[in-house]
Amino acid sequence: MSLKSSKICRVDDLRKGRMIVALQFALIIALVIFPDDTQAQSWATITGIFLIGVGVIIIFIGFSGLGKSLTANPVPNQDSKLVTTGIYNLVRHPIYTGLLAATLGLVLSSGVWSQILLWLALVILLTYKLRWEEVMLSAKYKGYAEYKARVPAIFPRLTPSK
Repeated sequence: MSLKSSKICRVDDLRKGRMIVALQFALIIALVIFPDDTQAQSWATITGIFLIGVGVIIIFIGFSGLGKSLTANPVPNQDSKLVTTGIYNLVRHPIYTGLLAATLGLVLSSGVWSQILLWLALVILLTYKLRWEEVMLSAKYKGYAEYKARVPAIFPRLTPSK
């Protein structure tokens, strides 16, 4: 592949990535602004608030762990480094884990069960984004295949991998 076609491919990937991120944020915003049911069960509200809190904490730990490699776009930054320490030793995509936990918490705490359809759409989108991102990470980082085999994608291990 020539340098010119490589740049074109990267531009197309960046554009595709921006579209995925825009859709991701649209789904999250829809979940946030969806009206709540004032008659929601207290167990659902409490569980939802707990999941929101845990999700937000996981997101921020994921953000801080990536440092300069952080980008919303699934296309890795040119100067990024593969991070496999800290929370990234327990789960490959903690930000996605946190987003799914927090948004599921929004669904539960709202008491509006039809919101689950929006959440499932977000699950499908993040699954697609994760798989596409991992293709690019495997191409960029020599050790990614071993890391992928050792560390789970979304549901973290309770103990660090070796």
